[in-house]
Amino acid sequence: MTTLYAPAPAPMTTAPALARLVWIELRKAVDTRAGRWLLVVIGLVAAGTAVLTAVTKPAGNHNLPHVLGNTSQLVAILLPVLGILLVTSEWSQHTALTTFTLVPRRSRIIAAKAAAGAVLAAAATVVCIAVSLAVLAVADHGQSGLWQDGGRAFGYAFVFQVLNVLLGVGFGVLCRSTPAAVVAYFVIPTAWSILTGTVSAMAATGRWLDPSTAWNHLAGGTVTATTWAQVATTAAAWIALPAVVGGWHVLHRPVNA
Repeated sequence: MTTLYAPAPAPMTTAPALARLVWIELRKAVDTRAGRWLLVVIGLVAAGTAVLTAVTKPAGNHNLPHVLGNTSQLVAILLPVLGILLVTSEWSQHTALTTFTLVPRRSRIIAAKAAAGAVLAAAATVVCIAVSLAVLAVADHGQSGLWQDGGRAFGYAFVFQVLNVLLGVGFGVLCRSTPAAVVAYFVIPTAWSILTGTVSAMAATGRWLDPSTAWNHLAGGTVTATTWAQVATTAAAWIALPAVVGGWHVLHRPVNA
């Protein structure tokens, strides 16, 4: 008697395109209740900040760069949490093993999460710009120069928000635990900012290594060649370094959850 066996299907050897991985990460960002509510809160914060800035005195602040700058700064407090959740959800929801089994090149997953964070930062920037324009259009005080330097302010706001989301991604890759990463994000940069702001001997260090000092030049529109260098130095210390240290662990250590 002859027994026939159907041939086993050949495993998929074609790696998914990076764009597809980014799209999957974006879907993950809104699939959870925490992610959806965080996006809603970010939108409400943007609208509320734009309204308060546009309707309060002094009248000299009723212009697009100022309103957009204030709106971006408030939104930037929450955006890093979104970046954290993009990464740590793999471990908090126990999907890391499945994800890295389906996509064995873990570096592609990290890259997709960072790219998804940049897309979300762009979306947050669009929301900030939209509410700022809408509020100023309604509360137009007849002030000259209301829309001056708008294009430059748009670009600065985008870079500012991308840096803040990537800050969260860096903390997420480093900690790989949502509570630990969120606490580290709120405590460590704040403590560092207080230290460099109160100790006069460290004031110069703070200008080069404090995100709340260096990156706020982007939100405030006070950008020069020196402040661009400070932005880059701070990004290397607070984004690249945690991402490299945490990324080495993700790439080389076994995944247990």
